[in-house]
Amino acid sequence: MLSDERARIFYSDGDSVSLTVAETGLQFDRVISDLPSDVELLHPLLPKLPPDDRPNSEGETSSPLLAVKVTLFPNSGICIGFEFRHVAADGLAFNHFVKSWASICKSGGGDLSWVAKSPPCHDRELIEEHTELENSLLKTIGNYASHWDEDSRRRMLANKVRATFRIDGEHIKRMKASLANHNGSSKQSTPASAFTVASALLCTSLTRSPSSNKFNSGEDHIDCYVILVDCMGRLKPKLPATYSGNCLSGIQVLVKRSDLIGGNGFAIAARVIASKIREMEAEGLLRSAEKFFSLSGWQEIMKQGNILSVAGSPKLGVYETDFGWGNPRKSEPVHVDFYGSVYFSDARDKEKGGIEFGLALSKGEMDAFAAAFEQQLRRFSE
Repeated sequence: MLSDERARIFYSDGDSVSLTVAETGLQFDRVISDLPSDVELLHPLLPKLPPDDRPNSEGETSSPLLAVKVTLFPNSGICIGFEFRHVAADGLAFNHFVKSWASICKSGGGDLSWVAKSPPCHDRELIEEHTELENSLLKTIGNYASHWDEDSRRRMLANKVRATFRIDGEHIKRMKASLANHNGSSKQSTPASAFTVASALLCTSLTRSPSSNKFNSGEDHIDCYVILVDCMGRLKPKLPATYSGNCLSGIQVLVKRSDLIGGNGFAIAARVIASKIREMEAEGLLRSAEKFFSLSGWQEIMKQGNILSVAGSPKLGVYETDFGWGNPRKSEPVHVDFYGSVYFSDARDKEKGGIEFGLALSKGEMDAFAAAFEQQLRRFSE
């Protein structure tokens, strides 16, 4: 429920979630492919949230939080599509909910041991109340929601393809070692995370894409990468791993293009990302989140022009979900089609480990990025 003052999650007896069951003639192998495909290929597999209720006498508007669509591929597989509002949960919290549901489904409804072992934590008082942050978020969301309509959605999808890329565990290990060697005596106090090195590789690959219009503005141009950061383990005291809600902040990584395309581009990107995260922690997570999510903060980010946001995490464990049919063959974050973002998750191949990510670009930009990404990855293959 939204009002001019704040957002609240409201439930009353009899409330339900929209569920659609359908059948499709799409080829299952095509849908789960990592190769570039039209971004709209998957959209028929997604549910639509029911419309918002009209404002009541107090000016409050009720908005559904979740819709589910189950689509059958005859003799091939099943797709479960979700649309949910981020106001209810971040990626970690939502995936915990899905895993809880999956464990109950797998047992036929009779085994609640997984849920009992890992119950969701709904205690909002674990995070210090921060009125300024809440007000900043509501103003920012309201400002950008007012510019969001079906025409803008269609424009965002025009001539785009989506593809999935992987960085296996061995590559990540070598990237960390390369970064440690480069830093030498001035190395960071803590080793770089898989998320940091993967983000650095992504930044350098995008900048080096020779024919990418989105990121091709001259060597002196400043590229801007907006990276969302999970803060559950950074708060003091730490939040439970099963906290059900949002606990994210973000950093703005500004790097000169000439630095990223140079021989030390990967190390420079990783160092800037790690430095920004340390600055965020030193400033205080709630204070930094207030600045990051403020309307003025986003207006400053938008001035940078060439922007890409990085979200998700290898901690999500999306490929550990099992409804009783085995682990997923593919998980796709379809919102990357609209927002100009990259979404990280754990890798399907648990033996090789690592990270996979999906992104959407024009066909020419995707071809350029794929070539640059493979070239950068080969640096850490020997």
